[in-house]
Amino acid sequence: MKKSRIVQDLACFTIILTLLSLLVPGCSLAARNSYDHGNGSQNQYMHEDTLVSYNETDNVGESSSSESDVKQEQKNLSTENRSEVSEYKQERKQFEDELQFHKQEYNEAKENFLKIRDRIRAKELDSNSKEAVNATKSYLNSSINYMIAHLSNVESNMEYSNGNETNEKVTVIDEKIRLLEVEKLNVANASSQRELLVVVRSVRGIWNDAEKISLSSAGQTVSEKIGEFLEKSESLSERLGVEIKDLKETGIDTSELEIKLASYISYIKSAQEKKVMADSLYSGENVTREDMRTANNYLRQSLNDISKANKLLREIFVKLKNYETEENGTKARN
Repeated sequence: MKKSRIVQDLACFTIILTLLSLLVPGCSLAARNSYDHGNGSQNQYMHEDTLVSYNETDNVGESSSSESDVKQEQKNLSTENRSEVSEYKQERKQFEDELQFHKQEYNEAKENFLKIRDRIRAKELDSNSKEAVNATKSYLNSSINYMIAHLSNVESNMEYSNGNETNEKVTVIDEKIRLLEVEKLNVANASSQRELLVVVRSVRGIWNDAEKISLSSAGQTVSEKIGEFLEKSESLSERLGVEIKDLKETGIDTSELEIKLASYISYIKSAQEKKVMADSLYSGENVTREDMRTANNYLRQSLNDISKANKLLREIFVKLKNYETEENGTKARN
């Protein structure tokens, strides 16, 4: 009977290890990576050249061939936002440092937990001994702290992104953090591995919900930014089309420009199609993690199309500027 209880306790101990390994952000940081670095944060998704393109498309206007106007407007926007960006970077650095601290704390607690497990397997230690229970508590607490640090980081990114329904999403993340804090109290009050296993299962539910919200919010925010860009791109392509037509009527060979513009429009259309496919997954019922990963992949493809479109846009700007320079030079000679 005693042997049976020991086997059961060891199995309980092993289940805790398995569940926590699945739960901890270190194994589930796709949410964080897609939000922050692969943004996304949307920061990962929104590569620098993509972000720059917003400023360019905003300022093409009737003088799209004037690159200096674009650069000046970028400079103005940079000055206006410099303080906000600097503050955000400082805050992000703080969150990153805190996340790394809790990650190290988690790794150390897990290492100790594994040593305790090995001693239990070797029948050198009872699984419900004070030492074993404390090791499990330390491991579980460090895991929860790591999760809370991750969710706080996600929350900060949500607030900075200022996407649709940001306040509602932040409120939900706040609630998940509060629930995790409650589970830390339950950890403190637990006196056996079985009681701790109950906590682990509860934490798993909280974390799974929170991770889904993180992935969804990141993707939806990126999708919103893509939508803003695509909306501007449509009117931009129309203006460029008119300008190229005007040049053609003056006798200039615009075939190269026409080809580049057609390719630009094609990439923008492809990006829009990928965005629509991603949005359909984000808005679906009973969305799974696999759905989220598929949707995020569609957004990456959309951004890849946008990146290619931006490259063509820059080439068109340069070409138009050259025509403008040639025209001014001709007028000066006359």
